[in-house]
Amino acid sequence: MRLALACNRSHLYQPVDGQPEDQFEEFDAPETVDAIAQTIASFGHTVEILEADHTFPETLKQGMFDVVFNISEGFRGRCRESLVPAVCEMLGVPYTGSDPLTMAISLDKNMAKKVLADKVPVPAGRVFTCAADLERSGAFDDLLFPALIKPNAEGSSKGIRTFSRVENVSKAREVILWALKEYRGPALIEEFLPGVECTVGVVGNQNARVIGMMEIAPKKVSQDQFVYSLETKRDYKNQVEYRVPPHLPESTKKEIEEVALGAFHGLDCRDFSRVDVRLGADGRPRFIEVNPLPGLSPFKSDLVILARGMNIEYPELMRMILDSAFKRLGLA
Repeated sequence: MRLALACNRSHLYQPVDGQPEDQFEEFDAPETVDAIAQTIASFGHTVEILEADHTFPETLKQGMFDVVFNISEGFRGRCRESLVPAVCEMLGVPYTGSDPLTMAISLDKNMAKKVLADKVPVPAGRVFTCAADLERSGAFDDLLFPALIKPNAEGSSKGIRTFSRVENVSKAREVILWALKEYRGPALIEEFLPGVECTVGVVGNQNARVIGMMEIAPKKVSQDQFVYSLETKRDYKNQVEYRVPPHLPESTKKEIEEVALGAFHGLDCRDFSRVDVRLGADGRPRFIEVNPLPGLSPFKSDLVILARGMNIEYPELMRMILDSAFKRLGLA
């Protein structure tokens, strides 16, 4: 089968003045793209790498591809992860992964929580769209502290720093203003959950199943102070211990699995996703976010690490993802 690998490669882009230094944090290293392409090719397919930039629609149109394997993150706006799926649908080319609607809702953290609020437990929070919102009467009423502040429509921990956990309204104002200015979009403040953080890998469609879950345990701070921040992810070998399976009671792991599958189905995810969950002070899991485009680096991506912890090696994981997509699409 002839596949196009739609991607955004990090080495091709550099932040310009006025953009945050983690502007392209979501983009894939060329080594990751090559590993994905080589693994898919090892299954007997022909793979061509297509940069998902302004050239993508015409290149895809001319390429006569059977299917697109989509890992592209897009460039601008909260719907940027929808661009490649939307182009594929416009041109009638089958593609792996979730559709444009799911991609857009999932990236908008607050919108995803609204959609899922009657399906899975979510942390309380609020969105600030501009500095004027901070001055409105009751702007911080009913918000619980400590709280966590992050850009509302970013991935890969963009805009989540060690200082994003705040203890009071004064500090919250400062960090919200920073996030609004730096990322030029709404900032989400939500109650900080002090319990264990886990990420869950889900593969499939109507028959979706959890292939594994992983606890992200801090090495250098207490659990109730821990933020899985950009700094932490960039230094993960020193900052965290990945535990597969989590060091939690079976009953709690079962609840986490139910939350993950509830979020996957509640947002109509397809083929594969990674769902982030954290325990509240009551020990019960809350949905944090779902990533329908989880990283697939064979070395450092959470989904790959948790799969390996379940004795699912990289080629097998990639084959599982492809099999789910091909079955859904009715491809051989």
